[in-house]
Amino acid sequence: MTGKKICLFLLGLLTLIGGFYCAATPGLTYLSMVWVIGFVMFFHAIEEIVTWSDMKALGIADGWTLAGAIIAMLCGLAIIISGQAELVTGATLLYFLFVWLIAAGITGIISAFQMRKLGDSELLGLQLLAKNWGWYVLLGVLMVFAGCFGFAHPILTMLSIGFIVGVDIMVAGINMMVRAFTVNA
Repeated sequence: MTGKKICLFLLGLLTLIGGFYCAATPGLTYLSMVWVIGFVMFFHAIEEIVTWSDMKALGIADGWTLAGAIIAMLCGLAIIISGQAELVTGATLLYFLFVWLIAAGITGIISAFQMRKLGDSELLGLQLLAKNWGWYVLLGVLMVFAGCFGFAHPILTMLSIGFIVGVDIMVAGINMMVRAFTVNA
């Protein structure tokens, strides 16, 4: 094995171990995702402030961009530093997810019925969509169900999200380990 393959295999193994840990501690995994959001908000705010200062030098800066960046920085810091802010963000994020699932499911169902009318189209891609419109209705119904289920059982949903992230990380680790034996290097 070359150095590149060994490195890829070891990264895959570490990723697999991390995935097992995330799946075994789904609540902690979910809260960690919220913490990452806090860091993303903070670093994005820094980027916005730098961009604002560049725009100010050109004479085209507005105060709203700077105000938004400062608010994002403060919110990001609050999530990073404050346990209560992290929990509130985690709970709020869940409910936004539930609303999004219900809204996306409803609009998906509506779109599926509109797709059904595309069967007479000349384009092959549109004909395939029209032919499979029922699957899109099913997906929309499942999304609405998942959103409603989330509102009824938020803790279970939070733990499920953490577990699914863990499984996804495990699959990524396995893929890296397999690629270590198939990569041409």
